Amino acid sequence: MEMEKIRYEIIGLISERIGIDQQKLNDYGREKSLLDASIGLQPRDLLTLFFELQRKYEIVFEEKDIIESRFDYVDNIVEAIISKQVSE
Repeated sequence: MEMEKIRYEIIGLISERIGIDQQKLNDYGREKSLLDASIGLQPRDLLTLFFELQRKYEIVFEEKDIIESRFDYVDNIVEAIISKQVSE
């Protein structure tokens, strides 16, 4: 349940802050990179998302979290957040 709640919040945040359609994120977000042309995020958008998520969930991502967990997939971002919440 927690995973789906966080996923929903991330999709809402991307839609609100960056302007990507929520339906598109729901349709493609699990199997495609957020940087894929069909979704349309730019690398700077991921950086914006990175800082927004740290603020929202009161966590701190390290460089290894971004590299090792492929921060460009919604489900990987969710897993990284849950992992940080458990460890902090």
